[in-house]
Amino acid sequence: MAKRDLKLIVFGILCGAMIGTLLGNVFMFLLPESAVKDFFLTSIFEFGFGSLDGTPIIDLEMFAINFGVFLRFNVCSIIGFSVAYYLLKYFR
Repeated sequence: MAKRDLKLIVFGILCGAMIGTLLGNVFMFLLPESAVKDFFLTSIFEFGFGSLDGTPIIDLEMFAINFGVFLRFNVCSIIGFSVAYYLLKYFR
């Protein structure tokens, strides 16, 4: 993947993340409660900062600021990244 435009690589990674999310949502609705569903949808790695429950991080009485970034990786996201990597290598 030498001499690739950075925009194309970022676009490919974002497409891979969307493919993994879509695949995870399909598995969530199609698979019954079982070990297979837990394997595909349980987060392997989580990283983030901010507030998940919507409580403000900075509250100055006049306004409140709530921001955050959360990354969650599971088997479906790894599959999505693999598909994006393959597509980036295929479309040179």
